Amino acid sequence: MTKVKFLINSTLQNQPILSRLIHSLQKNHIPPEDILVVFGNSPHIYIHKNADYYELGVLHNSIDFTALIGVIEHVYSLVDHGFTLPDYWFYLHDTCEVGETFYQKLISSIHDCDTKPLTYKKSMNIGLYKYIFLLNHKDRILKMRSSNHPSKEEVQHWKRIGVSYEDFIFQSSSNAFLPPEQPCDRTSVSAPSIIYPNSSVLRITEYFQELDFYKYKANWELKREYILDP
Repeated sequence: MTKVKFLINSTLQNQPILSRLIHSLQKNHIPPEDILVVFGNSPHIYIHKNADYYELGVLHNSIDFTALIGVIEHVYSLVDHGFTLPDYWFYLHDTCEVGETFYQKLISSIHDCDTKPLTYKKSMNIGLYKYIFLLNHKDRILKMRSSNHPSKEEVQHWKRIGVSYEDFIFQSSSNAFLPPEQPCDRTSVSAPSIIYPNSSVLRITEYFQELDFYKYKANWELKREYILDP
């Protein structure tokens, strides 16, 4: 059986909002050993398994590419810490949530493909990646790496670059958009609202019914300065 694990892109400052996503994965009966959260801008590099997931702390904050870079740079350290590598990663942001039929729908949709984006349109890099495919493209992915402990100005710089390079890994895959690997389409979009407690950030909710998947998006349009707070 094809093994899929879940790769969550986050930073230490976003830790308070992470529980919503983790709880939704747990409702899908996904065990802690199948969830890896990569925390960017950590004070030091570390790997730790807690009661809910594996943690990988990295020094850089490469916006959407932090977690993808993390599992490329630290693959051997993860194995040394008892982490079993998957055939596929399903990569997602900490500002996502999944419904109770998500895992069943995801597994039933997997065919032998290199990647599978979340949607036909811009997918925010969210979706399925064959691990060996990521490793084969590591040189291009590592070019998206920030410096260690970047300034706010540098993080904004990488965010703007990330907007331009959104989904570039999917575009490197010859079968990402071919049947039967075709991604789903966005089902609905709600008006901006406050999603997370103790946060004043307005977010739209994008729902993808075919995967029972929610994305809470603060940056839904081009901006001079992007919102990066939880």
